[in-house]
Formats: sequence, C-alpha cells, structure tokens
Amino acid sequence: MAPAARVWRAGLSLALILVAAFVVVAPPERCPTVTAVELRASAQSTVAWFVRNQEADGTWLYLYDADDDSTSSEYNSVRHAGVTMGLYQAAAAGLPGALGSADRGTQWALDRLLEREGWAAFATPGLIDTGASALLAAGLVIRRDATGDSSYDPLLRRLGRFLVAQTEPSGAVLASYDATDEAPVAGEYSKYFTGEAYWALALLHRAFPGEGWGEAADRVGNYLAASRDEVEDYWPPIPDHWAAYGVAETAAFPERGDPPLTEDEVAYARRQSELFGGQIRWISQRFGPWGGVVRGGYVPRGGAYGVFGEALTGWWQAATADPRLADLRAPIAERATCNAGLAVRAQADSADAADAAQPDRVEGAWFRDGETRMDDQQHALAALLRTIPIAEAGEGSGSASSSDAGEDKPSGWLWALVLLLALNPARAAFGIPRAGRS
Repeated sequence: MAPAARVWRAGLSLALILVAAFVVVAPPERCPTVTAVELRASAQSTVAWFVRNQEADGTWLYLYDADDDSTSSEYNSVRHAGVTMGLYQAAAAGLPGALGSADRGTQWALDRLLEREGWAAFATPGLIDTGASALLAAGLVIRRDATGDSSYDPLLRRLGRFLVAQTEPSGAVLASYDATDEAPVAGEYSKYFTGEAYWALALLHRAFPGEGWGEAADRVGNYLAASRDEVEDYWPPIPDHWAAYGVAETAAFPERGDPPLTEDEVAYARRQSELFGGQIRWISQRFGPWGGVVRGGYVPRGGAYGVFGEALTGWWQAATADPRLADLRAPIAERATCNAGLAVRAQADSADAADAAQPDRVEGAWFRDGETRMDDQQHALAALLRTIPIAEAGEGSGSASSSDAGEDKPSGWLWALVLLLALNPARAAFGIPRAGRS
C-alpha cells in the first residue's frame, strides 16, 4: 500500500475512534456550577411549595398535573412520613416555615398510630408499612436535635421497638405488619424499608446511646452490606440511598473506633458510590450538547435528582469519616454538585408559575411530563440541603465543568484509551520494517 494511502487510512481510523469515544462512549457532560447560596434558595422555594400546598388536616398535595390542572385523591403514608422528615431536615437548616409545616404533618401521623404493648407504628388502613414508622422516627430525631424538645422521646422509643420487632435475626427487615392477624408479614421485604429502618435505628442510637439501638442498626447494616441483594434476589444490585443515610450515621458512632466502618461496609460504600456516580454521569451527558441523541430522551423527575443527591452526599459523609474511603471524597463531591446544579436548573421558578393555571402548585416544584408528586419535592429538598456542606467546603463545585454552560472535558482514561488505540503498540511492535526487508 502506498504511504499516502496508509496515512489516509490511519487518519480515518483515528477519526472514527475519536467519534466513537467522544460522541457515543463518553459525550461531553453538562454540569452547571452551583453555590451554597443557590442551593439554600432552591431549598427554601421547595419549603414554600409544601407550606402553600398543605391541607388543614396536615396532609400535602399528593400529585398535580399542570397540563390539565388536575389532582389525585391517592395518598401514601410512607411518602407523608418522608415529607415530614424532609421538612424537619429543612428546619434543622434554619429554613423558615419548615418546622410548622412538619409539625402539622406529624400530628396527622400521630392521629393514626397503632399502639400495642411496648411499641407503636404509623398505621393507615390495610397492611402497615414499616418504612412509614422508620421515616417518622427519623424525622422526630432530627426535630429533637434541631429544637432541643424531648417531648417525643417516649414515642421515639415505641417506634424503635416496632422497627426492632420487624427485624429478623439476620438483619432483614420485614416490609409490613398485619394488624388483623396481629403479626409481621413473613417473607415479604421492600427495596427501601430496610435502609429506612437502618437509618432510623442509627439515629435512635445517637439520641439514646446505651439502649441497644446501635446493635440493632449494626445488624441491619451488616445485612445490607454483606447479603441483602443475594438473599432477596436483587439483580442488578439496588442503588440504595437510604443505606447511604445509614452508613453515614453509623460512621459517626463513637464506639466504632477508627476506622469506624466494617470491611463489608467499606466495600458496599464503594460499590454504591460507583452505581450512583455512573447514573449522574449518564444524566449529565444526556443534557450535554448532543446527549439526547446518544443517551436517549430520559429526563429525571425531582425524586430522581433527590435520590441521587441523598445517596452521594451520604457516601461523601462516609468517605469523610473513614480514611479507607478518602480517595472517593473528591469524585463523589464532583458528582453530587453536578447533580445538584442540574436539579436547581430543573426546578420550576416564578416565570414557569406565571403561565400556569395554579401558580402556587408550580413554583418550587419539579415536573416531568407535566406532573409532580410530593416525593419529588421531598427527595430534592433533602439532596439540596445535604449538598450545601460540600459546596461550603469548596469541593465539587465547578470541578466537573469547564464553564457555566457546564460542558465537561472528556475523562483522562478516555484520552488514554484513544491514544492507545491510535498508536496501536501491538501493530507497532510487529510491523516495523527490519533490516533486509522493504
């Protein structure tokens, strides 16, 4: 082959490799920069949405479709408890309006307690979901920390005893309790109630050390880290944001020593960080210059931004506490702030609300296909609040973006791969002319 033809073919091959690498395999990302001030303002707008959209009885607007200005009569006790907990997180951060709204939500839940000897559960008609009591307990511990009010301590202990009663010796957490049969429903588990119970028990240990809550939390945490996916037959593994809450709290147990986490928990934290980090990279590429072409049309709802952010901030806290995870701290911060920047820009603002039939139901919310649900705001609110410490520490913000437009430079491993393929060292080793050969 003529030298010119070889050069032309090599150039074409390199061009195809570059196109495949930077257009399809790893297209540019859009990671808007975000500051602690912006995060706080976005969170406050979300709190205002809950305050405006709370009924007199303490419930919140469950689902709203802005396209046809319709609501749903459906309601969900676990999501109610989650919103209550999220607003207590906002109250702990000092956001006006959050505490009063959360307290009204708590009263609705307290009016629906199932009381048995020694324990209590947040119950609505039908099977009693373990997750609702776990999130109610978590919220009340956060409230206790924020206000110094210990009046709910007896209730917290009763809720905790319900969670322990729902926990099997292996650490698996049963999903529900049957009030008719007066017994837990055997053999039924939930993707997320296990992590919720883990976090609630860890919080109870911090509130009431020496009462055994830490041992129960450790049992659940070990099950999550070492065997949950296999035992409950989940494949692929569950990306579990509630587990991130639990591990982050467990990492702060003073009696755990230094380092605070077990080897299984460290390995689990690494696997989970990779799962959530990969999801954020995919979404940020989806919003890049041509991401819609190579990443499809998926647009996250507010709850997805929230879940991703809650998980990553939890793993960031764990990486801060445990030196064996220290190498993950910077990349997790980058992914968490990227997610938060995208979430802030997806939130409906006053301009969006001005064109809506009911502006109070739009401003501060996250919509997909014209629809928003209460947990979209709850998860997003928590993620924004939990990302503020990362932004205040100067970590992540701006590190994933080359400009305010947020187009990320391709990663170093990809450049190395392209150069490897372009230079083709194997071909070089066997194709260099030797003496006596043309």
